[in-house]
Amino acid sequence: MGVILPAVGVVIVMVLGAFAAHWLERGLLGSRAEAGAAFPVRIRPDAVIEQADRWMYPAGPVSALFAIAAGLAVIPFSRELVAVDLGIGVFYFIVVIDFTVLGLSMGGWGANTPFGTEVYYRAVAQLVAYVIPLGLAYIGAIMMAGSLSTVRIVEAQSGIWFIVVQPIGFVLYVITAQMQAFRAPFLEPFSSKIDYGVLRLYGGWKAWAWRVSLSGLLFAVSAMGAVLFLGGWHGPWLPGPVWMLIKTFAMMVLLVGLGARFRPLTTDEMLQLSWKILTPVGLANVLIVGGLILLGVGVKG
Repeated sequence: MGVILPAVGVVIVMVLGAFAAHWLERGLLGSRAEAGAAFPVRIRPDAVIEQADRWMYPAGPVSALFAIAAGLAVIPFSRELVAVDLGIGVFYFIVVIDFTVLGLSMGGWGANTPFGTEVYYRAVAQLVAYVIPLGLAYIGAIMMAGSLSTVRIVEAQSGIWFIVVQPIGFVLYVITAQMQAFRAPFLEPFSSKIDYGVLRLYGGWKAWAWRVSLSGLLFAVSAMGAVLFLGGWHGPWLPGPVWMLIKTFAMMVLLVGLGARFRPLTTDEMLQLSWKILTPVGLANVLIVGGLILLGVGVKG
């Protein structure tokens, strides 16, 4: 029972979070939500691709579902309301959440179609684009909290949220989280030019698994943003879990609404943005945070 209850709770949070994210995107963007990872699931029988790999093709959406559930396990909605408080929780989240890229790679390659193969290349290229600056955005919060635990990072913000002392890190997180969640303007693995990628290659339960995974991905990276920079469950009057949900929804609105204002970027443009701008900015932010720590700014105790 000690493992079953947290696991069931994580699955419930994943499904409800995915539904909320999908509803929010449709409400904010309307018909524009047809683009990218928010492309709606079509209710139709399971797709039949005769040349698809027997194991790799169905393993794609299963791997993506696992990634979201495993990542949400370390998201604290209060000091007690967390499935597992790992000492390396943030590092764990960074690793497992990108199993969605593994899922896209297996699903696209396993479909064994020209567009499916293109999904594989584009998803991996996007991972290469965001992984370093995203890690640098995390490092600022980790340095100031002095811990990799998601719970400890939130506790370190009981006085002042890290967005106040690390605005550059927050902006860096917003941009790279959009890349990680495959939201506008970073839509290459789900571009209309490749027929929306895996979302056209699957039907039946597999298509629904992709919808839960990709909408849940937006929810998960938004929740982590609330943990790293917005003080997590901290706030006046309302219960901690309510504050955490409010901040997560605010992050989702920011990620979706802001990204929709820009034209989609190509893979080449994403890589240039990452390596020529975001990575140097991330390194500068780490130096700034180090200086703030030496001055005792934003550090508890």
